Amino acid sequence: MQIETCLKPGCFSKYTHLEPQQPSSSIIYISDIYAPKPTSDSPFMSGSSMGRSSPICLSLCFIVLFHGWICIAQQQQEPRQPNKCEISRLTAQEPTKRIQSEAGVTEIFDHHNQQFHCAGVAVVRYVITPRGLLLPSYLNAPQLMYFIQGRGLLGIMISGCPETFQSFQESQQGVQEQGGQRFRGDQHQKIREVEEGDVSVVPIGAGHFIYNNGNSRLIVVSVIDVGNDANHLDFQPRRFYLSGSPQNEFQQQGSPEESSGKNVFTGFDAERLSEAFKVEAQLIRKLKGENDRRGNIVRVEVGGLQAVLPQRGQHEQPQDRPLADGNGFEETLCSLRLKQNIGDPTRADVYTPFGGRISALTAFDLPILKGIVKLSARRAFLYKGAMLLPHYDMNAHSIIYAIRGRANFQIVQNQGRTAFNDVVTAGQVIIVPQNFGLMVKAGDTGFEFVAIKTDENGMINTLAGNLSLLWALPVKAIATAYQISEEEAKELKFNRIEVSIAPGRFRTESAN
Repeated sequence: MQIETCLKPGCFSKYTHLEPQQPSSSIIYISDIYAPKPTSDSPFMSGSSMGRSSPICLSLCFIVLFHGWICIAQQQQEPRQPNKCEISRLTAQEPTKRIQSEAGVTEIFDHHNQQFHCAGVAVVRYVITPRGLLLPSYLNAPQLMYFIQGRGLLGIMISGCPETFQSFQESQQGVQEQGGQRFRGDQHQKIREVEEGDVSVVPIGAGHFIYNNGNSRLIVVSVIDVGNDANHLDFQPRRFYLSGSPQNEFQQQGSPEESSGKNVFTGFDAERLSEAFKVEAQLIRKLKGENDRRGNIVRVEVGGLQAVLPQRGQHEQPQDRPLADGNGFEETLCSLRLKQNIGDPTRADVYTPFGGRISALTAFDLPILKGIVKLSARRAFLYKGAMLLPHYDMNAHSIIYAIRGRANFQIVQNQGRTAFNDVVTAGQVIIVPQNFGLMVKAGDTGFEFVAIKTDENGMINTLAGNLSLLWALPVKAIATAYQISEEEAKELKFNRIEVSIAPGRFRTESAN
């Protein structure tokens, strides 16, 4: 019997309403798979074999529980799906769509643009006011978030992982029972504190939310890797909200579905949901977000978001009544580090006095990037007048977001054609395709940017300076290749001793 399934990128792009298919003798569709009925001679119906099957059944249940994550990790050897790139000229991009919500703004860059499509990414910027909550949702692709300004809380929910953050109170009011144990308080999965300079990973399909618990705006840029081979749909980013009725940020402007925001529970039957949650129908209407017009960033009432968080300097009280016993697996998958700060000067991987510094984040620093998310990042601070020496990405596209200042970018494609030669300013995004040459010259106020790369270990080759390709060539080879004297070849090879950043003419140690 042949089994035909739809598992490649693009195969679901035209389906918004799926109908069950009639069974065929030769083909079984993914939406029409039936479990065979047990027969009297089936080993699963045999009492003698039931005992022997129990360990196998338990093992299968465990595998099914985490099959999504395990399968994603096993895909690390599969090549990234190449996109058709027809780029002769590059342009710096700005948000093309702006959605105002109750407690913030969502700004979307046009993912239909050829440059974003070539890189297989979508870019969104969130501006969240104090006490603002970005509603819980999940995506059909992994994403890397960079926190540009402010501080807040990031919750990432992974189904099957235990609620390891727990609070208990001795009061008898509101006492509930769970698993035969009486408790009062709250319990949830780990919530991470985030601040300026943090890079956070959100795996594909993982629920997540962001809350601003600071006194100033929280600004976050998210790069969504729709070209990741863990995404078996198409290159259209799809966000599934778990609450409210937010506007669909990824629908094209003017489309009928643009303003019809709904959450994932809206499409389910109310009576069935009431049964599933064991609650009254009135509460289900709230769950479906009926008559909710607050948008995707909502304001938390006075007092803020009350979450269980460990306090710095507070002695931990031993808990001898855990609600759930761990099986050891959550100590690996469920406890993986999902964030790291690359804005801290002490974490610099490259530093040039009067020039600037660069910090990198790869799968060697954050293991979840390896095989699961397959993205990396690079954070650069260029002091005024400094130059990021000519280089190119060996194995990835770079999605560069300008954080502060301005700089001249020169990007060169194959055959020496200039694809971009212009100024990039704060808030803009520029895509640098794989192997395209790049040189950046900071303006008189300096320049800061973060680059998200479409490989878990983004690597570069420099074209000038110490450790560059020219430094790897013999002097005679350089002289012959460029038809110059050996003395000139030595100047070309050795005059620039810096590795990546050349100091500017303005001698200052500040990018401001």
